[in-house]
Parts: sequence; structure tokens; C-alpha cells
Amino acid sequence: MSDNLREVSRDALVLLVGVVLVVSTIWLPVGGDTGVSGAILILGMLSAGTALWAMSSASRSSHWAHLVLGLMLALSPVVLAFPAGLMAADLFALVGGVIIAAVGVLGVLSGNRRAPVASTLIATSSRPRVRAQR
Repeated sequence: MSDNLREVSRDALVLLVGVVLVVSTIWLPVGGDTGVSGAILILGMLSAGTALWAMSSASRSSHWAHLVLGLMLALSPVVLAFPAGLMAADLFALVGGVIIAAVGVLGVLSGNRRAPVASTLIATSSRPRVRAQR
């Protein structure tokens, strides 16, 4: 599989996870806690946005964005102190965050593994060089 196809499929996975996170806030049982659903909604939208950004440009920064957003999402139940009893919201945030962060790590690592492309000699001249006399 070519590197470009791998990269697009990873970005499509992040887009899918972001969309699932956004849509899940409609039916996810959070007991009226708008902070939990808001955090998942915003981080899901940001993840989907960075996936679209990654698909539309050749920027390497998108991999770092996926990594940071994935970590933020995975750690959000702890950092934002989701209330007890919201196991479904915790799992959505944790699993979605781990998937997005893993895609970011794969993108960062694949970017560093690429070998530099050597230049190719296109033409040569067989004539000897003549030095200018003063």
C-alpha cells in the first residue's frame, strides 16, 4: 500500500471517529450534564476538522494535531472530572481519544522514517574546463 493511500485512510478513520463522537452526543446518556456532552462534541468536531485539514493539505502538522487532540479526548474524563456513573461517556472519550492519538503517532512516525530522496544527475559535459587568464 502506498504511503499516500495509508495516510488518507488514517485521516478517514479520524474523520469517522470525529463524526461518531459528534453524533453520539445526541443519544449519549450524560444525565443532563452539558459539560460532558459539550467536551465530547467540541473535541469530536475538532478531530473531524483536523482530519479534513489533513486530507486537503500535505502538512505534517496535522499528525501532531491528531496526537494532541487524541490525548486531550482520552484524558478528558479525568481532567474534566466527568461525574461518576457516566461509563458510556467515559468509554466514548477514552476509545475515541486512543484511536485518534494512535493515528497521530503513526503519522508522525511515518513522516520521520522516510528516506531522503537523492538528487539525480541529468546531464554531463565531456569538455574540459577552461580557466580564464588574467
